[in-house]
Amino acid sequence: MLSRVVRRFWNDHRGYVIALTLIAMPMLLGFSLLVIDVGRSSNLHTDLQNAVDAMALAGARELDGRDDSISRAQTAIKKIANSAAFSGGGTGMSLGSYITVAYDPGNDAASTVNVRFLKSIPADDDTPIPSSMETTTASEASYAWVIAKPQAMQTIFPIPVGFTRNTINIAADAVAVYHASACDVTPIFICNPYEPAGNTSESASDVAAAALHTNFAAGNLYGRQIELHSTSASNPGPGNFGFLRTPLGNGASVLAEALATGNPGTCYTQDSLDTETGAKAGPVEDGVNTRFGFYSSSFNKANGDYRYRPAQDVRSAQTISGKGKKACDTYDPVMAGAVVGDATKALPLGYGASMTSLSGGKISSSNNWQYTTYWNVAQGTAVPSVSTVLSNYSSYPAPTGAPNQPSAYDVYRYELANPSLINHASANGETGTPATGGQCYTGPDLSNYTAAEYGDRREIFSAIVNCGYEASVGHLNGHKATRAVAFARMFLTKPAIKDSSERYLSLEMIDITGKGGRGTLDEFLREEAELVR
Repeated sequence: MLSRVVRRFWNDHRGYVIALTLIAMPMLLGFSLLVIDVGRSSNLHTDLQNAVDAMALAGARELDGRDDSISRAQTAIKKIANSAAFSGGGTGMSLGSYITVAYDPGNDAASTVNVRFLKSIPADDDTPIPSSMETTTASEASYAWVIAKPQAMQTIFPIPVGFTRNTINIAADAVAVYHASACDVTPIFICNPYEPAGNTSESASDVAAAALHTNFAAGNLYGRQIELHSTSASNPGPGNFGFLRTPLGNGASVLAEALATGNPGTCYTQDSLDTETGAKAGPVEDGVNTRFGFYSSSFNKANGDYRYRPAQDVRSAQTISGKGKKACDTYDPVMAGAVVGDATKALPLGYGASMTSLSGGKISSSNNWQYTTYWNVAQGTAVPSVSTVLSNYSSYPAPTGAPNQPSAYDVYRYELANPSLINHASANGETGTPATGGQCYTGPDLSNYTAAEYGDRREIFSAIVNCGYEASVGHLNGHKATRAVAFARMFLTKPAIKDSSERYLSLEMIDITGKGGRGTLDEFLREEAELVR
């Protein structure tokens, strides 16, 4: 009897599932809470990562190499940080509080992130970033590295390490790099005048880039005349210039068109320029010279198009004045021996500088152009003082001190501000006012095109390249990623000149991007930041 009762009880499975459920319930509940914690930690990490990504991008966007770039980057990160938050996990069973991700460059205790600036990063993402790649020098900083301090998230399910902890740390970091592209840049590159001739060394290339920025910042390039010769050689050097490729097509005529209008149809990335090979100097000379009101060769029927209008002050020591075809066709300057300009007839801006030879061209040893002689010939009045000219407009970059005389560009701006100076004739009858009618410009009135809105036609914007090094690694033979050390804003002191089989441009450097620059190129730059880690 007892045996039957025991067997019946043993074989009775009613309520079995309930029993198993009661036994498994703690495990199921614990696993559910663990899954919730894993999801919470993933969400918190994502929110924190998004915050540091935004900070790194905001900081990197300011790293343009100028002297205040790091302080600007810190300010940008601070502004982003004040509005960034992530779910903090709260206390006890709370799932909801928010922790503001904050950055104060002067108060580490109040900051929930650390910010560092880098010169470079390892090629392999798995390689830790060494301290040797960090920098506090604005001109060296290219990367912003934002590292979130670990944030404790209180867990619902105890962490199974002795069941003594109830928090886990959530951390994230991000690295972003600065990129610059220049739009509406004249499609030419010039060789860095501070690069040693024949250079093939990357380290020497870096030194030359630094020398360019340092000398510009110190005012050592202010008013210096640079004579750049075109070249199709495979080994260009300081004093040469070459061409950048445009997406509008191939050939000299397309390039000349882009130089004439200042519209290459693309933006050029500083780290990846496409160069244009071949001898194209002739048509390019014609394109550049439309900016002075000369319409020769393929441009002889473009004089009614506003895109080829001359600048509003084009004094250039042209031999013949007036509206006749020869006066507005090819640039035929007054010469005194091998020098452009004649003090008894007419002179161009930048006249009479004492030049020294570069491997491909020439550069004046200082701001030594003959300002007084030019003014006497062009204006015939008392020479304005340096302070008078510079009070109207100054491109002098140094924060202290003053130049010994104004640059040709600053004199040009002074003339533009005083129309009677533009209208004054030199001894041969040439004025700065562009001739109109006949074979000269016949398009819409030049007063319709202010420099503030349309730019100045005597300014060009070019890339500066360490040509020796870039040629040595095969980057100047077309369709290669040539690196520019800077973009430059330059003033054409006179039209492009034909000299036997060569052409050359006479320029003054007004401003550059990066360290020591004055920021006047900002309107042409498209600055971007990219996450790289």
